[in-house]
Amino acid sequence: MFNLEQSIVEWRQQMLAAGIKTPVPLEELESHLRDDIEQQMESGINVQRAFEDAIQQIGKANMLKNEFEKVAGTKQASILKRTQIIFAACLGAYSMTGVTFLLFNPELTSVQRMSVLAAVAVMNMLAGIGLLLGHRFFPAILNQRMRGVICFSGCALLVLWLVTFCYVVLPRVDFTVGQLVVAVLWATMAPTGVLFGFIGGLEKAAWKKTAMAAS
Repeated sequence: MFNLEQSIVEWRQQMLAAGIKTPVPLEELESHLRDDIEQQMESGINVQRAFEDAIQQIGKANMLKNEFEKVAGTKQASILKRTQIIFAACLGAYSMTGVTFLLFNPELTSVQRMSVLAAVAVMNMLAGIGLLLGHRFFPAILNQRMRGVICFSGCALLVLWLVTFCYVVLPRVDFTVGQLVVAVLWATMAPTGVLFGFIGGLEKAAWKKTAMAAS
């Protein structure tokens, strides 16, 4: 005798075996499956035929997996694009900070001015290298929440370094105004470039993996 609940359990196992492991999509599929079966049974169709028809309407496991992977790839591409826009805006703002120091600190020597420009260039270079090439070396972490935790931890470390630099390192050194400007910019921009490159590399690694899975 046909057992509907057992058949749905076996169907779920097929979905899991095909790679649809995320709980939310699988629960939604089962909900649609049960609703379709119920509607067909109300029309007079027997439970086994209703189950088989509902399975056909939902689709095969491999096809569903491909569709989910395409959606995941599109979502990850959107996250990567948004990350790139935010990074570009932040890097632009930081770069303008360096230019502002150059314009409004006439006491800077030519060597110090070159050092400020070098700090701006290094920050952008480190961020660019991480975003363009970091995905080759960083792990592809598909869990967005986990990537968020890692990025937040990186930001916390950057803040901790800046606090340490301002309250521990600077008071121990007698800087001139020009030397202070250069030291603060290097202490800020170099690690910021590393952090941005790291975060950008993580996002791109995740995008690469989802794009490969969907192709």
